[in-house]
Amino acid sequence: MHAGSDAALFAEAAETLVVAEERINLLGSVAPADVLGETAKLARDYAHGKPLVITRAGEVSELASVRHALAHVQRATEPLGLLGRLYGERALELELEARLVEALGTPHFRVLAAERFPEPPPELGRACDAFVAEAEGLALPEAPERYVSDDETEPRSLISRLRLKVRELGLKFVVRVARSQLAAAATGDGLVSVRAGMRLTAAAAERITAHELLGHALPRARARHASPPLLRAGTRGAADDEEGRALLVERRANLLDAERQRELALRHVAAVGVRRGAEPRDTVDTLTRRGAPVERAVELALRIHRGGGLAREIVYLPAYVAVTRAFAEEPSLERWFERGRVGLAAARELNRAQPTPEHGRTAWAPGAVPRRSRRA
Repeated sequence: MHAGSDAALFAEAAETLVVAEERINLLGSVAPADVLGETAKLARDYAHGKPLVITRAGEVSELASVRHALAHVQRATEPLGLLGRLYGERALELELEARLVEALGTPHFRVLAAERFPEPPPELGRACDAFVAEAEGLALPEAPERYVSDDETEPRSLISRLRLKVRELGLKFVVRVARSQLAAAATGDGLVSVRAGMRLTAAAAERITAHELLGHALPRARARHASPPLLRAGTRGAADDEEGRALLVERRANLLDAERQRELALRHVAAVGVRRGAEPRDTVDTLTRRGAPVERAVELALRIHRGGGLAREIVYLPAYVAVTRAFAEEPSLERWFERGRVGLAAARELNRAQPTPEHGRTAWAPGAVPRRSRRA
């Protein structure tokens, strides 16, 4: 196999990874069908001392064909030097996410979630604890005016700010309204979705716009034409470390205000609690003791415990600390984050040596991943 064949193999492998991630759809799979209804139900049950049971939407996906295709990617690319190993590592990460989706509704889900989104190592954990302590000591400003997130007639609403900035940046991204997501906004391939009915300050809308477009959408747009094509598919840890850089984007724009820091602190405390065995009522109790209103505590519990204890929020503060330190020590690492979807470990390796695929020994035999039809 010659170098040109390796390039074709890597391009096809990247496409397989992209399609596999779309099919797996981890965050979509664990989202409740009706966020507002589920939050209201949990708040009522909490007030009446009932068990807090978080329901999930839809049927569990069967992803054997996707896992088979990912195994082919891993076997075919891993022998091909540094770049091949990075492809293989991403395939293994997605395979774990596929098993997570298949384990929805079972006790094994929380075990797999802890493998995919573990507690940070001790030194990073102490830095996160310091962030939490400082954030909880911040004074919140008086409540300013708030605007409905999906009000297209209000120029200060989140959807209006996103659409304006998408045009200004020249991004070919669609901004749409979603009713089943827990995040205020979420970015996918060519898409930014806004949660309907949220009431946000103008400052929060500006912060979320910067987070989603500069932290997530712009690197994805650049990755469409980047080399290697792995930057479009993402390296292992890319989704997590990208969140850390997006928080750094907020800070650089002076948008990481007291309200946002308090929110991040509560999420981190709640996510660590889940990793240590907390159930939804334990989480609400913990958050209300730390000053969160019951309604907000219930909504955060729903987010942290979705799927049976995903607790993906445990990645935000550790990634923020790690990325901030890494960029200060080695500023050139950030160029990889600007070019596409990359994690810190991969960025360090790519920075040390622009990899040229070695002459390979493994024939490419991808198991085709059937695309899932896109929903309107």
